[in-house]
Amino acid sequence: MKNRILVLAGVAALIIAATVFAVGQGGPGGPHGGGPGDMMEHMSRALNLTDAQKTQVKAIMDAERAATEPSRGKIEEIHKQIEASVTSGQFDEAQVRALAGQASQIMTDEMVEHVRAHAKIFALLTPEQRAKAQEMHKQMGPGGPHGPGGPGGPGGGMGHHPPPPPPPAQ
Repeated sequence: MKNRILVLAGVAALIIAATVFAVGQGGPGGPHGGGPGDMMEHMSRALNLTDAQKTQVKAIMDAERAATEPSRGKIEEIHKQIEASVTSGQFDEAQVRALAGQASQIMTDEMVEHVRAHAKIFALLTPEQRAKAQEMHKQMGPGGPHGPGGPGGPGGGMGHHPPPPPPPAQ
């Protein structure tokens, strides 16, 4: 029984951490505290984007942010519901599983939107810029500039973030 509670508490912690990460990626301050504009500036310099490309990339990034904004509120509400189940003393495993499933679907939708935006940006690049973007991605490693293979590396914004692990099986 204690192990089951610890496992579920761990799942809740993963959801909370993923939520904080997701909000940090798209919310004010961005992934490095400098905001989405800093990522755009870095990408612009590193890839030598034209003014037209900069305008198009900004529009794509703004559209992604707008598309994922509603999901941030939903994730926050799910987080509050999970927290309430922990602090109420009336743990309901079925409810927590349902909430975890909802959070997982929302995070999946956010990831699809994120990858869609990056694919659109990649399509705007010249062959030389694409090669440079791929090299930046290799240097960053999976999970971005703080993921394996890329701690502190250049944050070109062309990487992706893997989904959180699924809840453990019973």
